[in-house]
Amino acid sequence: MYAMSALPPDLPVIQSRLVLVGIAALVALAFQAVRSWVVRLTQGEDDPRYHPVKVASDFSARAGGSANAAELAAATSAMLAELLQVRRSAWLMIDSRETLNFVIVPGAGRFPTTPGEFSHTSPFLQLLNQTRAPLLHSKLQNETRTKALPSAEQNWLAALEAAVYVPVFNAGALSSVLVVGARDRQATFHVRELQVLTILASQAGALLKTIHVIADLQQLNASMAVLNQSLQETNATMTSMNSARSDFLAIASHELRTPLAQMLGFADLLNSMAQDNTFDPALVKDITGNIVRACDRLNAVVGQILDMAQIDVDAMDFNFADTTLEEVVRLTVEPYTTALRERRLNLSVKGLRGLPILRADKARLVQAFSQLLSNAIKFTPNSGALEIAARLVPPDKDLPPQVEVVFADGGIGLDPKHHTLIFEKFYRVGSAAQHSTSNTNFMGAGPGLGLPIAKGVIEGHGGRIWVESARSDAKQLPGSRFHVLLPLTPPAFDPRALTASVSAPAKKKEVTIVPSKKPFIGID
Repeated sequence: MYAMSALPPDLPVIQSRLVLVGIAALVALAFQAVRSWVVRLTQGEDDPRYHPVKVASDFSARAGGSANAAELAAATSAMLAELLQVRRSAWLMIDSRETLNFVIVPGAGRFPTTPGEFSHTSPFLQLLNQTRAPLLHSKLQNETRTKALPSAEQNWLAALEAAVYVPVFNAGALSSVLVVGARDRQATFHVRELQVLTILASQAGALLKTIHVIADLQQLNASMAVLNQSLQETNATMTSMNSARSDFLAIASHELRTPLAQMLGFADLLNSMAQDNTFDPALVKDITGNIVRACDRLNAVVGQILDMAQIDVDAMDFNFADTTLEEVVRLTVEPYTTALRERRLNLSVKGLRGLPILRADKARLVQAFSQLLSNAIKFTPNSGALEIAARLVPPDKDLPPQVEVVFADGGIGLDPKHHTLIFEKFYRVGSAAQHSTSNTNFMGAGPGLGLPIAKGVIEGHGGRIWVESARSDAKQLPGSRFHVLLPLTPPAFDPRALTASVSAPAKKKEVTIVPSKKPFIGID
């Protein structure tokens, strides 16, 4: 047997040294790892560009003059590109209703154009409200609660292709979110860089609040300007109506006094002739004829005043019966035949034949149409042309069948500012000082009740009346077109007309009426 040789006396020392060397190496590696982690956490700490005061100051200088969200988004994207090499960014503006909508305001890069619709209990919103700090998209994906997001919300967030979401709060409530895309070369965002995003978002939030306040003030100013304009127009209208009432008193006085004076004068003449026994049958016939005409004029004026009073209290009586539009127009035209010939006016009537039966108060419609024809005659120079045209308007949805009648003239026209006012009682175009009583003379006038009465009669039939005229021009003679829209059956007999909203039909092509050298009345 061989005896074992003894171990070298210094072996334990060598082993101990080797262990110490190994431990030192492990410590060195651990220190290097910790140092690397600390460097990552504090990356940019010594970079003056990342100093909070400088970041806030630079962003304020760059974005402080933004007039709207789009300009702010552009300024934000410029800062992000310069500091963090981010090429895509946008703002999500919150529009709160029953659901919360994110409206995208892109700063740089392409983003979805449709707003994102989220419920107020969305896990995404809950996470932003709880963290109140930049939220990495990677963390959002790893959150258990966000996996319960509805597919529509998930798809919309995915389309953003965001790397970081930075929430902005106003009065404690989420007001907007800064969406930051991936950095160049897919570099991660470190703590210092996330702090930069927080500073930018905080500054931008304050600017957004200012922008919204300014926008609200601008909208308020615009609304006040519109209201002021409306008040000015109302005031001008009230002034015109007050003036019209004063004019009416003067005109009505003239309209009433003139026939009374004529009757008194002719009666006094007859009395003198009776006293002198100088009766001349021809002269007496002429005198009595003038008295009758004065009585007719007085009766007409008093009748208009009474009709207007009935319309004011919605008490005008209507006797509806079957009639035809052709008969109504014929009865309207007949009293003006002499005046048309004397003034060499060419009147044509079109489209009346073949129209269906109209249920209406024939006498009242003749009264309304007579006023429209009288107006057309009075404001058309001698040798001018007039036209009455009718057409059937078929039923449409809830609207009953209707007929449209247009009274067109080649006269001086009407300024658009008078288009509504002429249907108000007492209102008349022109000065009361130039008043000249006549139903047919050029530029003749009455007490200013004809068109309001016509409007009351037509509306009493469930219809509507309006006027079209480009301007008033005594030289160019642009003319006017008065439209009357009447249901074949009035509201009292057709319930559809009670709830139907009757609107003006589309404008037809304007027809130029050329005056004829030979006066005539043609009805087809």
